[in-house]
Amino acid sequence: MTYDYGSIMHYGGTSASFNKKPTMVPFDVDYQQTLGSPFISFIELSMLNEHYKCKENCNPVTSAKCEMGGFPHPRDCGKCICPGGYAGDRCTERPAGCGSTIQASSDWERLQDTLGFGYDEREDFLTCNYWIESPAGTEIEVRLLDFTSGLSIDGCKYAGVEIKTNKDQKLTGYRFCSPDAAGITLRSYTNRVPIMTYNRYLKTTTLLEYRHVPASAPRTRSPPSATTRASITTTTTKRPSSTVAFKCVDNHTCPSLVASGFCKGPLSEATKMKVCPKSCGLC
Repeated sequence: MTYDYGSIMHYGGTSASFNKKPTMVPFDVDYQQTLGSPFISFIELSMLNEHYKCKENCNPVTSAKCEMGGFPHPRDCGKCICPGGYAGDRCTERPAGCGSTIQASSDWERLQDTLGFGYDEREDFLTCNYWIESPAGTEIEVRLLDFTSGLSIDGCKYAGVEIKTNKDQKLTGYRFCSPDAAGITLRSYTNRVPIMTYNRYLKTTTLLEYRHVPASAPRTRSPPSATTRASITTTTTKRPSSTVAFKCVDNHTCPSLVASGFCKGPLSEATKMKVCPKSCGLC
């Protein structure tokens, strides 16, 4: 099976670091924030089903013919288990629910997605699935413009965006959860790019842009640049007044949040007061 940076068994990029600097860097550096994933990857799921011989339950002649590297469901061989960003009996459909299919043009166009609510960490993720498509003979470029600051940790465990421009769609896509990644431009190998946003803590916004280019156009790398960062439209919330006794106690997630810049981020003071009042020096 192919090595997958998005494996749930993979250490985070700063694991065992004493100064928050990376202790490991992937050969494809755009995968840096993907290391330390909170999700089991499709490669791992396929590997488990192969190791325990579950795949042998399905006759390859009569079972579903799965696209995108999917495999027949061992308990329902007429349907497929699909890689992230794909669904349907044969992995030819966009997952149902939040999201849409968007047609790219040759001009840069923007997509802004906002997910999340409340101050408590949720067990399950809210997710949205987008497909960006373009005409045959073209490929798609996607550029990250901004992401809500304050939730940037290894593996993007609280919220993030995954952009699947991989040649092998079985692999985990590139995940980002930091505004420092603004300016990174990824290019697909086909005329479709699945984009998945997810959130289980606070509220986060992803801002990106996309366009199609000729498949024959040369490929170039575009590293992050502060000059390419765009602003997410936000509103400021004043700290609410209350007669209820306030406790100057941090949420258990604060150590990692503060290390990622939560207190200096653009989230409202009311949010910081609710989550990390002590660490942010608000009480």
